[in-house]
Amino acid sequence: MVERISERSAGMVKVFAPAKINLFLAVMGKRDDGYHELCSVLGKLSIADSLEIRRKNGERGIKIKCPEYKDLETENNLACIAVKKWLLKRGEDWGVDLILHKQLPPMSGLGGGSSDAVSALLAMNELGDEKLSRKEIIKMAAEIGSDCPSFLENGLCMAEGRGEMVRTINHSAAHNLIGQKVLLFRPNIGLSTPDVFQRLSQTNEFSSVEWVHTRLGMWEKQKISITEFLHNDLESAVFYKHRYFSAIFEKIKKTFGLAPQMSGSGSCCFVLIPDEFERVAALESLIYQAWGDDSWVKFTEIIH
Repeated sequence: MVERISERSAGMVKVFAPAKINLFLAVMGKRDDGYHELCSVLGKLSIADSLEIRRKNGERGIKIKCPEYKDLETENNLACIAVKKWLLKRGEDWGVDLILHKQLPPMSGLGGGSSDAVSALLAMNELGDEKLSRKEIIKMAAEIGSDCPSFLENGLCMAEGRGEMVRTINHSAAHNLIGQKVLLFRPNIGLSTPDVFQRLSQTNEFSSVEWVHTRLGMWEKQKISITEFLHNDLESAVFYKHRYFSAIFEKIKKTFGLAPQMSGSGSCCFVLIPDEFERVAALESLIYQAWGDDSWVKFTEIIH
């Protein structure tokens, strides 16, 4: 089981919930169950939300506070759903106080809500009288959200199916990315994942299974660089409606020779920063000039 605990004391656990970026995201069509068939390579980042979960013996119910986003203080929050599912599965009956500190903006394609849910499950496993098995945690995570299981893996991982079939990537091309510097940037808007997938389905611009396997093989054998490997099928659906994404991508490519990419269904984008790159401040300035001072820009790195 991955380690997400940063602090523990009697009846209290603090956990961190890392962001993810999709280095590669191919959509290969729509399935009979309504989901899309995906293949994605994900990396976890050092930037993270944090959760403080307290066990309240003799009480009932789940209380959540989120100082940064008050509208997330609801029972529909994925972290609350995770806590509730854990209690029901274990048959334990005690109250929970949950404080969620959000560093990751919602509706950004960084997996913040899913990561919060998984970290909440891991925290509950520490607070409970008995622990759920890894297999039970994985199953529960998949029930909460398609990309939740990816947050139970260390390092880079591959997600397939609707996103719930996950395995760690162990080849050297993946290991070489641990510690890779990343600049995240996001306009002051969120994007709806269902809306983005719906627009993609209308265009029918899907990747072929053969092309996906070829690209994965070339990257694994290091026949192409990580910059050449970067890909996201959802970009076209977003760029068609929101032209300012493609405009800033072209500016970054032309000015700095870097390869920006959108993470997931957006709205957050990222650039992999080479070690020798010395113009981060200029890059940040370009983003603020293009998207305004209320843009969200953060420097982070890929973690194990």
